[in-house]
Amino acid sequence: MLKLVFLASCCFAAVASPEGSFTIYHSPFTISPLERDSTLSEVTISAPKYPEKLARSGKVVSVISADMIQANLGKSLGELLQQSVGVAVVGARSAPGTNQEIYVRGANTGHVLLLVDGFPVNDPSNITSVMDWNLINLATIERIEILKGGQSTLYGSDAMVAVINLVTKKNAKGVQVLLQGGGLGTHQEQISWSTMKGNNRLQIQVQNSATDGFSSAKIAQGKAEADGFKQQNWGGKWGHDFGKNGYVDFSYATQLYQGNLDNGPFVDDRDYTSKASSHSFRAQYQVKNWTVRAFQDLIHREFRNDSSNIAANAWSKYSLSTYAGLNQGLEVFLKIPVKENGTLLVGSEYRRQKTEQSDLSISDYGPYSSPDLTEKQKSQQIMGTYATFQQSWGKFGYELGARWNAQSTFGNYFTYNLNPYWAISQTAKLFGNYYTSFKTPSIYQLASPYGNLDLQPEQGKTIEFGFEKQIKSWKMRVVSFQNEVNQGIVFQSIDVEPYGKYQNVTQQKTQGIEFEISFQSKKFQADFNYTYLKGEMIDRDSTYSSLIRRPANGWNLNLRANLSKKWSLSLSNQYVGQRTDYFYDESSYSVKANPMEAYLWTDISLKYQINQKWTISALLKNALNQEITEITGYSGQPRNLQISLLGVF
Repeated sequence: MLKLVFLASCCFAAVASPEGSFTIYHSPFTISPLERDSTLSEVTISAPKYPEKLARSGKVVSVISADMIQANLGKSLGELLQQSVGVAVVGARSAPGTNQEIYVRGANTGHVLLLVDGFPVNDPSNITSVMDWNLINLATIERIEILKGGQSTLYGSDAMVAVINLVTKKNAKGVQVLLQGGGLGTHQEQISWSTMKGNNRLQIQVQNSATDGFSSAKIAQGKAEADGFKQQNWGGKWGHDFGKNGYVDFSYATQLYQGNLDNGPFVDDRDYTSKASSHSFRAQYQVKNWTVRAFQDLIHREFRNDSSNIAANAWSKYSLSTYAGLNQGLEVFLKIPVKENGTLLVGSEYRRQKTEQSDLSISDYGPYSSPDLTEKQKSQQIMGTYATFQQSWGKFGYELGARWNAQSTFGNYFTYNLNPYWAISQTAKLFGNYYTSFKTPSIYQLASPYGNLDLQPEQGKTIEFGFEKQIKSWKMRVVSFQNEVNQGIVFQSIDVEPYGKYQNVTQQKTQGIEFEISFQSKKFQADFNYTYLKGEMIDRDSTYSSLIRRPANGWNLNLRANLSKKWSLSLSNQYVGQRTDYFYDESSYSVKANPMEAYLWTDISLKYQINQKWTISALLKNALNQEITEITGYSGQPRNLQISLLGVF
């Protein structure tokens, strides 16, 4: 029974719930074949803390460069992320507006921390504090970096298996225009303007997109309503350079969307809608070796199911849920050179999260409103103080780091990491990493009607071993890893009202191998990666696979050929192995397993350089027209063609 309860809670959180140069701190890290240079020793990683040579690190990162983003115009952020080794994005190929679950190395979606320009992004109103990825548009992103392993020492809560940093466009000059249109009634318009006056930088960006989409729910008979989606983004940046003494940067961004939803698996609904908005402010000031950073994100979400069209299985005739989340932070850190080959980084940060939530439903039993949270229950604070020391001598080096955390609910927690490496030569390296990490319980898990103020943080351990080698035009990397999560938080049923409560009861262990190989010449580029996963969950006396909706085997093959000076052709293939989903069967009032077949997803892209200013490209998505299922009872994206026109002036 415990197994069924846990699986039901997973499905609820992911489906039934409507919520649905980077810069990596101080430490440099190994880079995937997606980002290239002549030798490993020459590559420099630019990080939010400070730049560092790749040769002085053993950490693992995959980079999606600006060139790769432009080569995949017409794809969403989730679709692009899926091409990286070890990453699965469930919902990226479902109807627009579907809640997207980001899984890295088979771990839970809440164990991946999202950064934008190095600033942590969370939604405190979400059950697991994760950000709604539908509020992020790829048109604003210049570069993506995925840092693997537990990164809580420098990034704090949520960075248990990976950190994904989205670097927004900046430092360009002139005007850039992007126009897109294609199948499913899809179109997008984006314009950005950047300029530099002396030591001042200014950028303004505006974007609008919409699609008629297709039915979110998979309907066995009849014609279902297409579930459309609209999104707008705008923002600005200003920066001033003080030369050798440092710089200051300010940015503001707003994202809005509205979309249509369906009322669960296999059930069409014609008046279930969602709206969301986010307002983000970020500032960074650096003087000599000191850096000060501050941020604030304000998120509003609304889900309304009107009474003009009531699904056959609907519990209520009308429902309205509103959520607001406030995420704030302040950080100060200092870089201290120690002799020639050592660097000490010390810093401290403060984060505050707050939420307002309300749920109203009207059924045959009358209206129901969720109870209000007290002022103390609505917010939580966490303080973190950290230090890392990096040193190298000859071909050997290491990084050692530690972090002390104080949270307003559960108290103190300590994390640390050790990252040694051996540079066998300028083109080969062995490395091993050990991390501890944590995830703070969300405000919902602590203080909702199902909350538990006695919850402790989820505790993670990661160990990695890897090797990478470059031979002329070839690059290869192989990594073996094991992630462990103790005190995992799950929803457990109880016999008294409210008949459910969050508890620290599970243990999760995921093991796997990541393999990458690439080749590049002047006219041809090939990248292949393969991921193998084995995961188990121990819930008291029950043990079962933790890879819900996640394949044990998957691979990506990306090919790109420059046919001439103006023409290029790309082929992207992804194999998604067999998965198992779980859903609630109303006919038997029980949770059932649903094995899902493997599939091969193929995209074909053709690009033509009209002149120095204009480029046109065509992307055929799902070229084989595979009928896929990512989530039980929900539709997959059909074959469609997208045309993009990019101008740079």
